[in-house]
Amino acid sequence: MLFGIAAPIVCIILIFFTFRGNSTSIRAATMYLKRDKWPGELHKSRVEAWQQTNTMYGNDYFFDIYFHLGGVPELYSAKALIMPSQMHLLQKGLPIIVKKGKNNRMAVMQIGE
Repeated sequence: MLFGIAAPIVCIILIFFTFRGNSTSIRAATMYLKRDKWPGELHKSRVEAWQQTNTMYGNDYFFDIYFHLGGVPELYSAKALIMPSQMHLLQKGLPIIVKKGKNNRMAVMQIGE
């Protein structure tokens, strides 16, 4: 009888951990979608590199955009949502505007001029 109660609970836990996906990527995507609501400063920078993620919002893909801020040699990363028809326009040196908030929250507000 104890096995009959424990087995479904274990199965539910296994299914949850198997299908929940990459939770850090989903958290970062949610943070990006709420970027207009959280306070922060806008900074101008340029794209150094980028990497497409497996996270989508509708038909658009989230990208990790890498850049420098304020002349510091450290490379920062922020999410950006890009349409498939615009992916080929990403290139090194492209100007971007990044919003930097508390707790290292960062999101790309605008790509290009």
